[in-house]
Amino acid sequence: MRKAGAFVQGRLAFEVDGMKKIDQFFVLVGIAVGAFLTWYAYYSNSHREVTTISEFIYLLLFPPSIGLMVTENASLSGQVIIVLIVVAANGFLYGLACAAIRKIIS
Repeated sequence: MRKAGAFVQGRLAFEVDGMKKIDQFFVLVGIAVGAFLTWYAYYSNSHREVTTISEFIYLLLFPPSIGLMVTENASLSGQVIIVLIVVAANGFLYGLACAAIRKIIS
């Protein structure tokens, strides 16, 4: 027979796991948004007929994109490393924002 405290403790453990999953989901969303916007920026630079996205949208959805200016004079391997770091930073910011909003709401 279970004690009432064990049930509550198990439920709390479930809720914490659920919160971690939400944070992980938003980290993945941030990585996906950063990767898409990076790809689109490179694509629109090489295909001039494609509509460009406003810089405001980039700064709103992908704040670390400012770091992509460093890739202008970098080697190909340097560009890949910088893009990976910047996209990961965007995922971290999305996860951090999710955790902060969750903390405020609860």
